[in-house]
Amino acid sequence: MPVIDIPLAKLNKLLGKDLTVDEIEEYSLQLGTKIDDKREDSIKIEYDPNRPDFCSIPGFARALKGIIGLETGLPKYALKGSGIKVKVETSVAKVRPIIKCAVIRGVNLDADDIADLMHTQETLHWVIGRDRKKVSIGIHDMKDLAPPYKYYGVKADSHPFVPLGENVEMTPQQICKDHPKGSKYAHLVQPDGIVPFLVDNNEGVLSFPPIINGILTLVTEKTKDIFIDATGTDDRAVTNALEILTSSFAENGYQVETVTIEMSDGQKIATPTFAATLKQLHPKYVAEILGLELTRDELIKYLLKARYGIDKSTKEGKTIPVQVPSYRVDVLHEVDLIEDVAIAYGYHLMEPEIDDIVFYGSQHPVFRMQNKCREILIGLGFIEMVSYTLVSRNWHYSKMRTEGNPIELLNPVSSEFNIFRDSIVPSLINILQKNKPHSLPQKIFEVGDISRRDDSLETKASREIFLSGAIIHPKMNFVEIKSNVEAILKALGVKKYKLQSASHPSFFDGRCAKIMVKGSKIGIFGEIHPEVLTNFELENPVGAFEIEVEKLF
Repeated sequence: MPVIDIPLAKLNKLLGKDLTVDEIEEYSLQLGTKIDDKREDSIKIEYDPNRPDFCSIPGFARALKGIIGLETGLPKYALKGSGIKVKVETSVAKVRPIIKCAVIRGVNLDADDIADLMHTQETLHWVIGRDRKKVSIGIHDMKDLAPPYKYYGVKADSHPFVPLGENVEMTPQQICKDHPKGSKYAHLVQPDGIVPFLVDNNEGVLSFPPIINGILTLVTEKTKDIFIDATGTDDRAVTNALEILTSSFAENGYQVETVTIEMSDGQKIATPTFAATLKQLHPKYVAEILGLELTRDELIKYLLKARYGIDKSTKEGKTIPVQVPSYRVDVLHEVDLIEDVAIAYGYHLMEPEIDDIVFYGSQHPVFRMQNKCREILIGLGFIEMVSYTLVSRNWHYSKMRTEGNPIELLNPVSSEFNIFRDSIVPSLINILQKNKPHSLPQKIFEVGDISRRDDSLETKASREIFLSGAIIHPKMNFVEIKSNVEAILKALGVKKYKLQSASHPSFFDGRCAKIMVKGSKIGIFGEIHPEVLTNFELENPVGAFEIEVEKLF
């Protein structure tokens, strides 16, 4: 969990009110943070990563002002144009294509402020940037820079410059090999190819993102004007990081100015924007979730305490139009607004109630169904397997001779876990491959989750329960797998069903059938195709089945 160390004097200056450490602790707990350490003149706050706007002292003070009632409503920050441009060349498109920038004027930093700024920067790298992969931030002293700036790709073995922490020039390639930051983050660039570079009009190097800045722009206590660059591979992450950091400077009373990004296709973007987004809050939904009967005016009061705005240009209706500030990147759904209403109201003021009617717990019908399936399959001599719902696209589709449109992970930990499975049979075949050293016959099954795309749902994905099994031994044939399937259907109480010939890329032609119940297909079974067996290095015939058991109930 991220932690922020807050000096009492600095926080009180931002609040405009003298609070004791104990008072700050009380308000901090109401905000949902934890006290990591408490001293006479400072306090360490541990906060949830879903509130990255708490990563700086001004950001935390801003939320505290609302809870205390010192300042409520949507924060308004003055935003000017700097006149500075950053030209983005096509050479950087394939290495780190996104950049957004800002200028901060009239800063007054001491050593502690600089340390806090670097801590904020690294926290954003971790919370939003996925350790600099999705976004990295460069903070620069502008005094020796000559705009306009240029963001482009260069060969890693060229363009030497003096990086932070060194006193000699190094090429990007040398930095990736010999510099501590370079060796740590070299995997994010191409040390033997093209790397991203940000320079000014005199070819002075601001940074080699996402690795390190140049010594030319080192921020010191003498720095008065700051240039910020946020680069990355995810547009939303880059925007969010820049909005959070610049709004923190604005909260501190510094002037934020926009920078124009000129893309290679001619598009021009001014950043940051500080633009609020509009979401609708349903009072009935609040009552349903929180169990509080709050009037519209009371809801608005608590929303303002949570530092939201109310759009007064919209006619009053069944919903409340809520303006969400740009730094609140965690607000994705109406329920997030409701959570902040509860925080502003005070969880400690909510009185727990015991229902008048006594309910006795019972197992969910889905779990009862799964347990029944387990009993049946174990009775038929199968052994249960439990495999991952995250699988490899390679063996889940390619080795099974199929194609699909699965739910994919944007940033998988490994290529072995890059999609959600939409069938369990491939997982069982993969297990059979790993079980090759063991004796035959082998009869295995799994009853578990699969996921499919479904645009009709809010999550855009469905979760369904499948029952799948596989049998392997030298004499395995279609008749054996068919008899097992019919035994399962009978045990499940399915009396009326039809078996029809089917064609499926993973099964042997002419030895595959689908299970039909009331005109709907609820499963498939048959002998696995020889090419699939070869792909999984299996030397004996395999029979498999898959039943969508939820459709039966």
